[in-house]
Amino acid sequence: MLSKLSVGFVALGLVATIIGCSNLGDTQGINVGPNFPSKTLYASNSNQNAISIYSNTVKDGGGPSYQIGGANTTLNGPQYIAFDRRQNLWVTNYNPSTKAAFLVEFEALATGDVDPLLSEQIAGQPRGIAITPKYPTPEPTGSVSPPPPIMVISSVIPTNIYPSEILLFLAGAAAPYQTIAGPHPNLKIPGGIAVDKSGHVYVANIGGATVEQFVLPTPSPSPKPTPTPKPTPTPTPTPSPSGSPSPTPSPTPTASPSPTPTPVNVYPRFAIGTKNGLVTPYSVALDESGNIYIVDQGRPKAGCNSSAGPAIYVFPPYNKKIPFTKPIRTIRGCNTELNSPTDIKVNSAGVIYVADSSASGKGIILSFAAGVGSGSNHNIAPQSTYTSPGAVTGIGIVP
Repeated sequence: MLSKLSVGFVALGLVATIIGCSNLGDTQGINVGPNFPSKTLYASNSNQNAISIYSNTVKDGGGPSYQIGGANTTLNGPQYIAFDRRQNLWVTNYNPSTKAAFLVEFEALATGDVDPLLSEQIAGQPRGIAITPKYPTPEPTGSVSPPPPIMVISSVIPTNIYPSEILLFLAGAAAPYQTIAGPHPNLKIPGGIAVDKSGHVYVANIGGATVEQFVLPTPSPSPKPTPTPKPTPTPTPTPSPSGSPSPTPSPTPTASPSPTPTPVNVYPRFAIGTKNGLVTPYSVALDESGNIYIVDQGRPKAGCNSSAGPAIYVFPPYNKKIPFTKPIRTIRGCNTELNSPTDIKVNSAGVIYVADSSASGKGIILSFAAGVGSGSNHNIAPQSTYTSPGAVTGIGIVP
């Protein structure tokens, strides 16, 4: 069971192997399942190296209808999950026993012991993952240009001077083009992460008791173009020497590591913190209106009815003219069954899903109706509880 202050990872035994490079959007995978509709729920099964898939017809108390799992998948401690604009599934993995971290991509609709499109080792201890959402088509009149398809991952890289980082990837890439790190971001064990339609990054700062928002840095060409050099005069030919020397073999090229980008040391655009009621925020999500949903594990050993117990907080979209104070909605209390929540997602209809564990340590997913928690009515029972074969860390909803 994940304790309320635990920021570790579930210990696992399966060692992953590296599988080639990405075929983002390729449709030649195997074990393609049924046409899972939008709002289908996925959950990482961290201690069994699998991804559970719950059909939209699953009833309260039910378990997954399908799963992605097996040696071919290379899943190795799956943590958090996200869908890209083609509905391909991306998974962060970290095995604390081997200290191996992998980024894995699966074709949309994949099920079973399927080969991934990508399985690449990455640095550090990755957790949250999010991808810029698809922009409406056609674009709304007067709207700003949509952000490019960029993936963001929260991670802790212990060997770095500032180990807590946000990694930024171009679509389909397995190496970051940029990172957000340094003293100004004030990151301390970043967890769940989200990106809005304007390209703002939201991250739950577990150790810092905040949820912060950053402006997504614009990718720049690498290497940067240099001015065209002026032409030089053609040299006068020299006579060929008598006899041809034996050619000298070129040295065998050696693989060089990908260049490490210089971190962007920026302050967050805003932060929601302890003065707004946060204690131990683990993840963050957004609804269609831009409201900010935060799942908080609360203070260790705090009772379920305590004001410092586990909770879901909802804040309105950021408005620089109206500072954040208290949440506009709260879900907290013994009826909620919240225990040690680790992730939160909101579907297009406003239904809330939370990855959690029961008091006995079993993995569960709690579902709450749209709009609940307003006024003083915080102690609300979930409308559905789904079971998991193992520990649930991250969840995702098919867009």
